[in-house]
Amino acid sequence: MIEPPDDLKLTSVNDRNLEFFSQLAHPDSAIWELIFDSMPEMIALIDLNNVVVKANLAMQKMVNVGEKNLIGHACYNLMHQDGCSRSNCPHLRMLHDNQSHSIEIFEPKFGLYLNISTTPIFDSDHNLLGSLHIARDITLQKESEARLKKYNDELRELNQSKDKFFSIVAHDLRSPFQGMLGFTDLILDQINTLSKEEIRYFLQKVRDSSYNTFSLLENLLNWSRLQTGRMQFNPSEFDMFEAAASILSLLDSNAQSKNISLINNISNDHTVFADYQMVHSILLNLITNAIKFTYPGGTITIDAKVKKSQIKKDKTPALDKTLEISVTDTGTGMSPEAMEKIFKIEDHYTIAGTANEQGAGLGLLLVKEMVEKHGGNLSVISHEGQGSTFTFSVHLAGNKL
Repeated sequence: MIEPPDDLKLTSVNDRNLEFFSQLAHPDSAIWELIFDSMPEMIALIDLNNVVVKANLAMQKMVNVGEKNLIGHACYNLMHQDGCSRSNCPHLRMLHDNQSHSIEIFEPKFGLYLNISTTPIFDSDHNLLGSLHIARDITLQKESEARLKKYNDELRELNQSKDKFFSIVAHDLRSPFQGMLGFTDLILDQINTLSKEEIRYFLQKVRDSSYNTFSLLENLLNWSRLQTGRMQFNPSEFDMFEAAASILSLLDSNAQSKNISLINNISNDHTVFADYQMVHSILLNLITNAIKFTYPGGTITIDAKVKKSQIKKDKTPALDKTLEISVTDTGTGMSPEAMEKIFKIEDHYTIAGTANEQGAGLGLLLVKEMVEKHGGNLSVISHEGQGSTFTFSVHLAGNKL
């Protein structure tokens, strides 16, 4: 508590208030200049009517007026953009209980976070005269706290992703290997009694499990490289029709085994500027998924269309051209609940395909991150029983942003 000098002769509360503040606020007050004007905090003496009696240099500079224009004004009109007394004002709370109070607020008038505290001032008879009002700039502290919270949240998410990643590895690598080992043991144990058709059937199962395991390992490797920043983004110009055709050729046997038609509707005059390996992986995952969830006799179609939009390049208006590629199937489709989960690793959403194909649920997560590396978004339109359409975009050559 700050008390006035012992030699102050005070008569009434109002007189004591006036005399004390007039002495402390006097321009020649050595105490004020020596202590308060040298401090970086905004400091003021506030009377019982919320009126500024004295203000130090820091407060004068912040409010951007001289001391004469501060004195006699209500403190809340000087300090707050809305120009009204706040319900949590520490000065008002001090008037209520004669105790020190402080708050932390963001003040839009100054664009600063402030810690505002009030310390009651009493005379020698413990009558309340007003308060010493101190406003400290804590913007850097608040920004540091916000950054620290953001880093902690990101670290928590990374740890959750890591834990889920290892869970997927442990679960989804075990299952296909168990299948392969089981079929190979069966063939070896009964090779003398099995017919060629039975051996062919079991070897087909081993091949399918091997393919799924290889696909999973490839996705796990790419996922790991993306998460650790070791997957380089190396865009170049290439023909989108040929890139899609190579994927369809690679997956043709998978589609034929389910009597699924693969249709490439991309014209051969679309040259894009993108990372070829990433686009290859994006299409491979999307078309593999489409085959997995399409019924025998269904169709999978790859389409592309040019999309134009106005952007600013080097602060100059420019026309941005992208190629929007979509993979549409006539398969099982998805419910709205499923669509909310397929891009979240914490949900690890995966279901068996129409021929009971298994998967780790990592493919779409990988696709999403690779598309975002290109500055685009992966979108999906799907209805249960009516199939799904996955769409992403890459820049056309000549739009190397």
